[in-house]
Amino acid sequence: MSLFSELKRRNVFRVAIAYVLISWLVLQVADTLTPFLELPPVVGKTAFWILVLGFLPVLLFSWAYELTPEGIKKESEVDRTGSILPDTAKKLDLITLVAVVGLIALVALDRLFPKEIADDSRVTAATESDAIPARLGDQSIAVLPFANRSNLDDDMFFTDGIHDDLLTQLAKFRDLKVISRTSVMEYRGTEKKIPDIGGELGVAKVLEGGVQRAGPKVRINAQLIDAATDEHLWGETYEREMTIDNLFDIQSEITREIVAEVKGQLSPEEQQALASAPTQSVEAYENFMRARLLLTGSGYNARKYRAAQPFVEQALRIDEDFALAHLLLSEIHGAIYWIGDDETPERQQAASASLERARLLLDANSPELLAAQGEYLYRFEQDYAAAQRAQLKAHAAMPGNTEILKQIGLTQRRLGLWDESATRLLQGMELNPADVDLVSIAVDTLAMMQRWQQLREVLPAARLRFADNTDLAIAEAMLPLWAEGKVKVARERYNRVPPNSGPEYVYATMELPLYERNFSAAVEVWDRPEVIEVSSATGWTGYRELNLAIAYRHLGQNETADEFLRETVQSLADINRNRHIVTVASELSTLAIALALQGESKRAIDTAEEAVELHSLENDKVDGTNPMKWLSYVLGLAGEYDRSLDLIAQLIDQPNGFRRWELYLHPRWDFFRDNERFNTLIRPDNIES
Repeated sequence: MSLFSELKRRNVFRVAIAYVLISWLVLQVADTLTPFLELPPVVGKTAFWILVLGFLPVLLFSWAYELTPEGIKKESEVDRTGSILPDTAKKLDLITLVAVVGLIALVALDRLFPKEIADDSRVTAATESDAIPARLGDQSIAVLPFANRSNLDDDMFFTDGIHDDLLTQLAKFRDLKVISRTSVMEYRGTEKKIPDIGGELGVAKVLEGGVQRAGPKVRINAQLIDAATDEHLWGETYEREMTIDNLFDIQSEITREIVAEVKGQLSPEEQQALASAPTQSVEAYENFMRARLLLTGSGYNARKYRAAQPFVEQALRIDEDFALAHLLLSEIHGAIYWIGDDETPERQQAASASLERARLLLDANSPELLAAQGEYLYRFEQDYAAAQRAQLKAHAAMPGNTEILKQIGLTQRRLGLWDESATRLLQGMELNPADVDLVSIAVDTLAMMQRWQQLREVLPAARLRFADNTDLAIAEAMLPLWAEGKVKVARERYNRVPPNSGPEYVYATMELPLYERNFSAAVEVWDRPEVIEVSSATGWTGYRELNLAIAYRHLGQNETADEFLRETVQSLADINRNRHIVTVASELSTLAIALALQGESKRAIDTAEEAVELHSLENDKVDGTNPMKWLSYVLGLAGEYDRSLDLIAQLIDQPNGFRRWELYLHPRWDFFRDNERFNTLIRPDNIES
């Protein structure tokens, strides 16, 4: 008898088929149950390798042994006249059939109830648990806002100041994970139980307390609680004379008790990390705390920085050696300059002078000084490599400070370290889940990186937690357009977002009608209040007139379009180049496009190239792409197609570069529609819309 016939007689083939099908069924069931039972991924991998390694032994066993009425025997010992191999074959066939039916059922269930919805035109649903962070471990703590026991509203700044300083101290301990201020402030006055708060923030310990000022004395009480059991681990009430040294001695003592309870006794180095009094004047310290409280207000705007500035300046009039106040004043000057509210050289000089004064008063390795130096290098010098070095040193000394993590993430974007940036921002979100600014930056970063699937995973939980945030709502609205070219879906979602003056909303307001080729609507949007407000800001000079000119050209109203082009060129006739390079480059690009549309090709190209040289991609991997994108457009308008297409090829699919659907759908690029190289370059993977 041939080997093949013998294998068939001994049911080896049937055993192999049954084994493979049953193994496949087992793995499918394991894949389904692993997330449901919250088992680690290694369970599925272990099962796979056990089944693979067991395949050959099972086949050898089926060859060498046979099932008989008396039990399992070696095949060589079985009388073939009494063999029940045919009956065994029928049983194996039945087992195989059952396995096949089971697999068909699993496939059907998977089709009916898919794990992911591939069509992004539907709003992804999210549950409450999606917005809850994972547990941060036993060495984690949330310091709830202190109660103002003075019952005087004017004392709230003082209470919050003590709370902020305590968080600053705790952030310096490497092995301690401290939830940031923004995320704990929502629990002020809450009636939630400590275990519920601990579960929502993912921490092991919670500190609560209160502050009371009464004449020349201050009373601070604090108690540390186990978040899981609600057990009080430590508590103390301090009543001292109202002096700066006493205030910081109390904070250091509370920090010492927390660290000892959470992670053991402090090392000598950690003892040194405990803060000393930054000033000897209670009045100067109070002004400093008032300024800091103003800066915690919502929104990134110049108004709150200008409101805080007089309080810091008053603190410095009282104590000119108050180093942290000098750093705060430098930050205020830098923010007002960066926002574009005041881009004068005097503002930069003021920021530099404040930073230099603090540098003379502080140790060179002070994390506060290093962080401020990083900010200055970022905002004024655009020396992002040096900024990152300073920020990383600050982070090493203050690892729990999420503002430093945020700044590192922003700086790394400018350096083109996109993966590192995303990692830093996600680390910050873990410690500060309620910081909508941090979440928005992370979402913006993923959008720049064109990581559409990751955006689909992050946005639902973000939208659930920050339901009223319009920046996140616009990101969710525009995602179908960015990723799949679905203009109608983007419009439907956009229409559900309340009008606001956020730059993301305004940009979508301006651009969507163009994607829809509704040029009458593209004209009308420029009369909307929120668009007028944003387009009146620094750096937008001439942009309104330019876009109106383009829209009127598409409407065939060339005389009106030409008038708006003349207004654009006239408004940018004398660009002040002694301002922030981003502002200057933006205005140069606007002027270049207007000139190109007027037919002044050489002057247009020269102007666009000046913008690229001023704000280059080499020095800035975020905004440095914008002048290059506009240069490619100007070159195309001027008929220099090869140069234009070379730039498009360089920028397509790159972080903050061209998106394929933008090039495929936007009327701006209609002059290229018959160009074979352009169409090959920009063709999306899926052009169905």
